[in-house]
Amino acid sequence: MAGVVARELKQHRAFVSHEQEVLLGLQIAATRIMEPWGKFLKTTADLTPNQYNVLRILRGSHPARLACSDVADRMITHDPDITRLIDRLATRSLVERSRSEEDRRVVVTRISSAGLKMLSSIDEAARTLPQQALGHLGEKKLRALIDLLEEARKA
Repeated sequence: MAGVVARELKQHRAFVSHEQEVLLGLQIAATRIMEPWGKFLKTTADLTPNQYNVLRILRGSHPARLACSDVADRMITHDPDITRLIDRLATRSLVERSRSEEDRRVVVTRISSAGLKMLSSIDEAARTLPQQALGHLGEKKLRALIDLLEEARKA
C-alpha cells in the first residue's frame, strides 16, 4: 500500500529509499505549511518570504549594521542575489544602506524605522502562524519532531 507521500505525488512505484521518501515528504510538508505565510506576506505587506527574512535578520541586529554577506549567512533560504533583494527593500525605504567606515568596499545595511514599523504590523501573524500550522501535533510530538530535525541537520 502506498504511503501518504506517494499518494500526494500520485506515484505508483516504490521510492528508491526511505531517505528519498522522507526528503520528498519534508518538501511537501514545508511547502504546504509555508504557502499561507507567503500569501499573507504578499497580500498584507507586499513582501516575499526572503524579503521578510532579511528584515527579520536586520531587526535582530538593530541598531547595528550588517554587511550583505552577514545577512546572506543568516538567511533561512539562501538567495543567490542578496544585493538585489536588499536593493528592492531599500527602494521601498524599509532598509538603509551605506559604506562601511572600516572598509569602503563593503556595503552595510540596517533596518529603517519604516521597516521596523512594517514588521511590527505583522508580528502577531508571525507568532500565530506556527501555532495554527503545527499546534495540532501537541507538545510531545513537536519535541520529537524538533529532535529528529536536529539529528537530520547534523549530517
